Amino acid sequence: MALAPKRVLTQDRLRSAVQELLLETDWSEITVQHVAASAGVSIGTFYNYYDSKDDALADVRACLSLMIIKDINSLIFTQTSIECRISLLIKYFVNILNAKPEWASYFFKADGFSERLEGGLVSLLEPMVLEGSMSHRRHNNPKLTASFIENGVFPLLKEYHASHKMLPEQEATQIVVLALSSMGISGDELLHAGNLVCPVTPLASLPQSILELEKTQAGYV
Repeated sequence: MALAPKRVLTQDRLRSAVQELLLETDWSEITVQHVAASAGVSIGTFYNYYDSKDDALADVRACLSLMIIKDINSLIFTQTSIECRISLLIKYFVNILNAKPEWASYFFKADGFSERLEGGLVSLLEPMVLEGSMSHRRHNNPKLTASFIENGVFPLLKEYHASHKMLPEQEATQIVVLALSSMGISGDELLHAGNLVCPVTPLASLPQSILELEKTQAGYV
């Protein structure tokens, strides 16, 4: 296979540099100069690809979101019930907190899921809440309920990450139970979903070469 063009390789270095810096420090403290220096390019070269550092972050977020959403979908669609899917979605991010330090830093150094995941957790939760409302004839406002769950889950996980603590399974279950209770789910459905155990996720470590990721997805080795 022919080598990738120089422009593609340079952008891949910039994307990897953004990821590496995000793992080390807060985005507010990172400058264009930091990104360029980490990628080994000039500031002028950086501006050949991005209008600003936030534009570079948006590009990386979009690329990594595709990876994370594909991973999440492969997990949650092993379940047929909405409450079980939502349970695994929440515990997926608990697993990241507990077992994937690079991804934990990527997500929980931010101020919200939407800074690192396209559409935030709401984009994944809202259609599930809607489906659950229709199938069980509950009168939930899907967007409001999804936002309520996201705004409750993220600060808790961020606090544990900042304190360098793992979140015990029992507490993860309590978070799931509270989230599902906000949808009107109760009884055996609630207990079963809350007690589901999420397997460790197969995410590659960060920083991730987007170029190598795309090659892998295209079937190259």
